[in-house]
Amino acid sequence: MTQAKAKQIRALRQKKERDASGLFLVEGAKAVLETLETAWPVQTLVCTEAFLHKNSDLNKLSVSEIFLCSEQMLADNGNFKTNNAALLIAEQKSVKEIPDSSEALWLVVENISDPGNLGTLIRLADWFGLKEIICLGAGVEWYNPKVIASSMGSFLRISEVKISPAELSRSERTLLAADMHGENLYEFSFPEKAALLIGNEASGLSSQWLKEPAKSISIPSFGKAESLNAAMAGGILLSHWKQQACKS
Repeated sequence: MTQAKAKQIRALRQKKERDASGLFLVEGAKAVLETLETAWPVQTLVCTEAFLHKNSDLNKLSVSEIFLCSEQMLADNGNFKTNNAALLIAEQKSVKEIPDSSEALWLVVENISDPGNLGTLIRLADWFGLKEIICLGAGVEWYNPKVIASSMGSFLRISEVKISPAELSRSERTLLAADMHGENLYEFSFPEKAALLIGNEASGLSSQWLKEPAKSISIPSFGKAESLNAAMAGGILLSHWKQQACKS
């Protein structure tokens, strides 16, 4: 690996450079191989000789350039503390501006600040068969390295959608606001077309979503835990929605 390539990789650890270049890093053997197999647009593969030897069919894939390096160089220049395989310099995809109206449920996140939460929500959306997540506000960046890592490859199948709160309000969807003081989830029936809103980890949803025409729903507590994080709550809500959808 050249010094110039190492410098580019280190620069892509910073949001400013990712925004300017439209590139991001994918790290680790599983994520790299899955990204290549799905034909995601990539520019550069940087890997160990052992990884390249084990995956000798990589030359059939559309990678512009391949650099060899040691495991230590991967760790020194990438985001992972240890990486014995590979990383990719990949191209960001354009943000969608119109949600898919054919989807029964829109998952909407507002001002999610923790990258682990967003990455897990992406993974949950993939698990429960969604195709996109609508992002409101100024939350963590979609291509943040921790988001990509915690999505466990699901970023490849879930699209980022950005619309304004006004556009969401104008939609013909039933707006469901996840809130600790809402209607009991276990007594609630999801409508045929809905938008499920999950808010910031510390402050929850903006006040505009906690009043009409939105409807608040809550996961009841049976113990003494103070709260659930955004990803945990999202998983429970999506599971309940899917259970009802499978019965209808």
